Amino acid sequence: MANQIVTVNVSQTVAPTPSILQRTGAIISQGGTTTAANTLTLLTQLSDLTPILATAKAITTMTWAGSVVTVTTTAAHGWNIGDIIPVVISGVTPAGYNSATINPTTGYVLATITSTTQFTYPLVANPGSVTVQGTALLGDEVELLSQATTFFAQGRGTSVYVLELGEGTVSAGVTALQSFITANPNLIYSYLIPREWDAQSSFITFLGNFNTTTSKTYFHVTTTGSTYTNYTALMKCVLTTIQAPLAPITEFTAAAQFFVALSANPSSSTKVPPLAFSYVYGVTPYPTLGNSALLNTYKAANVGVIGTGAEGGISTAILYWGHTMDGNPWNYWYSVDWIQINLDLNLANAIINGSNNVINPLYYNQAGINALQAVATSTFSTAVAYGLANGSILDVQLPVATFNQNYASGLYAGQLVINAEPFLVYSTENPNDYALGRYAGFAAVYTYQRGFESIVFNVNVSSFVS
Repeated sequence: MANQIVTVNVSQTVAPTPSILQRTGAIISQGGTTTAANTLTLLTQLSDLTPILATAKAITTMTWAGSVVTVTTTAAHGWNIGDIIPVVISGVTPAGYNSATINPTTGYVLATITSTTQFTYPLVANPGSVTVQGTALLGDEVELLSQATTFFAQGRGTSVYVLELGEGTVSAGVTALQSFITANPNLIYSYLIPREWDAQSSFITFLGNFNTTTSKTYFHVTTTGSTYTNYTALMKCVLTTIQAPLAPITEFTAAAQFFVALSANPSSSTKVPPLAFSYVYGVTPYPTLGNSALLNTYKAANVGVIGTGAEGGISTAILYWGHTMDGNPWNYWYSVDWIQINLDLNLANAIINGSNNVINPLYYNQAGINALQAVATSTFSTAVAYGLANGSILDVQLPVATFNQNYASGLYAGQLVINAEPFLVYSTENPNDYALGRYAGFAAVYTYQRGFESIVFNVNVSSFVS
């Protein structure tokens, strides 16, 4: 209106959307589904997997000669010629041709793809002439079903993706995963890895890309007593699990730990517990009889196994020990990542909102530094409330040299300290940064929250009566 007396201007402050990165995981598939390579499919329950599972290939003929079986499928199998891949053979008579008979531990044979309708696999003894033709299925489809089955045996409160990389060798799968992560940084927090990848050289090399303190990507790996030493103490990105010797083929033990790690959903009412000793379901505990020394060896190497809570009078299966291969409890790195993610989110949110606030803009001055320090302090306070950090909060504004000296002398023991170097001090020390709008004067020291893993209780018994 032309004669309007009052004009009201409105600026907007928008709260950050919480990050869900640390609750996002993917099961790796190499041809186990009918979806295209690089496709992510969300599973909220086990039945969500059924529509995308790959189907078995009907077999027309099978012949044995020279310790090699040649298989011809009724239609083109669609697998890459020249690849050596796990294949499940079933339904054949004589049963000696079936992969579960040949390799009861894995349930598959390693097949060499020789044409669009043929492949071969080794078989030392001749089972005789085939009287009933069976079917051939990529081993990855069977494994994918066992991974999802074990995952959802833990509960239905957590979803997971299936990442289809396409049929191929381990090396091809590793290359495809590297390309996916490069193209989609910080999309998936943790991956459940196929058994076949264990200790493969291309996979071990690949893991070296994710061991920095700022890398927020993790891999749950099924290993064995003869291959776990391929994973070094530098590998903070790896959680290994050795499956119990008598675990059935339908079980994928590492999926249980994978579920528990993804289920962490920090809040003041649902804190982040340790991964060690978490209850798990549908998995086989590693036998303890006669295996004490072996289990202690695995513990020393930070390799996980399933046990029971029998020591505490509990029969339920539980996780031992929930460490990454660098020896840290899982929630150590979970805490570090949560702090990084949320400091980035909250500080960026404050700066963006401050740049859109005409009433009280956020400027690069002492008041602006104070405001951002308050944001950082709030973030660390939330970490304490969520069970991710330990210590009483202390804000200080000291020159970096003084702060470092205080820290080195133990002055901040038991405290969670956030330092913001004063504006005038920082500008004097870093005269070029003001022109760039860059401030690097923040620092914090904190201790993560961890759980007990061993208790020593000293008892003295006396024959004297007092």
